[in-house]
Amino acid sequence: MLFISRSKARRHGILLDNPLDGDQRCFSCGGDCCRSFADVELTWDEYERLRKLGASRLQLSLTGPHRLLIDYGCEFLKSGRCSIYEARPEICRRFTCTD
Repeated sequence: MLFISRSKARRHGILLDNPLDGDQRCFSCGGDCCRSFADVELTWDEYERLRKLGASRLQLSLTGPHRLLIDYGCEFLKSGRCSIYEARPEICRRFTCTD
């Protein structure tokens, strides 16, 4: 997966096998990954957790994974940072990018 950030740096998205918390890249990127996707898949527990946190763009599915609709700008991205960092979905915890 390749995406171009607002600063026009070419970055490659990688979905890791295990979550990666506290990565220094996450503290300085400005939320490029949170602006680069239409949605993210959620488990039922994640769906419920985000609903309790006030998510307004959740999609419940009876036949497949539930989703948080990001529409290329996650509602939890505030001033370039994840406002629910400790409660973010596992797919967000596993995502990283390289230059």
